Formats: sequence, C-alpha cells, structure tokens
Amino acid sequence: MIKQNKKKLQIGVIGYAGKEEYSNGVKPSDNIFDLAEEVGFLLAKQGVVVVTGGKGGVMERSAKGAKKAGGLTVGVISGGKRFKSNKFTDVEILTGMDSKGLDEIFLVLMCDALITIGGGAGTLQEITVAYRNKKPVIILENSGGWSEKIQEEYLDERRTVQIKRAKSPEEAVKLAIKNINKIYAEK
Repeated sequence: MIKQNKKKLQIGVIGYAGKEEYSNGVKPSDNIFDLAEEVGFLLAKQGVVVVTGGKGGVMERSAKGAKKAGGLTVGVISGGKRFKSNKFTDVEILTGMDSKGLDEIFLVLMCDALITIGGGAGTLQEITVAYRNKKPVIILENSGGWSEKIQEEYLDERRTVQIKRAKSPEEAVKLAIKNINKIYAEK
C-alpha cells in the first residue's frame, strides 16, 4: 500500500506594505497590522502554510503571527538575491525578476486562497490574478485600501469566483479554508 503524504494548504495573506513604502501618502494604521498578525496566527493554528510577499507591513506581521503559532511561512521575493525577506519568513521563493508586478503572480499561483487586508496597487493585482485563476479571495472588512474599494462579489460579468467578505480575522480564516475545501471536493 502506498501512503500519500498529507499536503498542507497554502494561503496568501496580502495587503499593505510597511509604512516606509507610504512616505508620500496616507500610512496604514497599526490596527491593520495587528489584524494581519492575528490572521497569520489563526492560519498557522489550522496547520496552514502562510504565504506573503516577504516584505514589511501586512506581510511581516502575518508571518510574525504564524511563527508565534509554530507555523511555516513562505515569502515570494522579487529578484535573484536571497536574505531580503523579513525575519519571520522561513522559506524564500525567488522570482528571479526585478521588475515590479511579477512576484505578485507567482505568489497568487502558489496559493489555494488569499486573505486580503487593505492594500495598494500590488494587492489589486493579486486579487485580479486570483479571480482570473478561480482562487478564493476573502476580504477583511474595514481594513482600507482595495479591501474597501472592491464592493462587488465578482470583478466582472464572467462571475469567475465569488469574492467573500469577513468581519473578523476568525471569519476570514474560516471562509478561506471552507472555500478551498469546497473547491477540492468538487474536483
């Protein structure tokens, strides 16, 4: 009898970068980053691999939360040089490309679902790539950025995948796992 390895779910936590990247605009509040840390903690408690962009802000704080729960974290890093990610990232996936926007594609495609907390243009790109690839997207309400700007359940008339909204980190994690399980049950 061949024993199949139990694979772990991989959920991306996306959203605002660190405050240092918002020098000319409105900076995200510390509360947003606290929510990201809670999401990372709750995902890791469920045995989920937490995937981020490996930088500061939501990425760093969700990885920090995952590490507090004993979880595994992955950072998708642009370029070809290692050791650029935050100190809570266990595994760096290097895209090998320095141009902006390509690391977001890699991140989304390696995830089973995304939880979005606020976010700027990179977050919007990740949401769009997830939608086009039929990956569940869970938006944490009241977190600003694109998480607030996207009000519809679908990004276009094709109704590819329904975008879900969560009122709390707990609800976001439950919805992400539930929607992933539903997709895999249908296959």
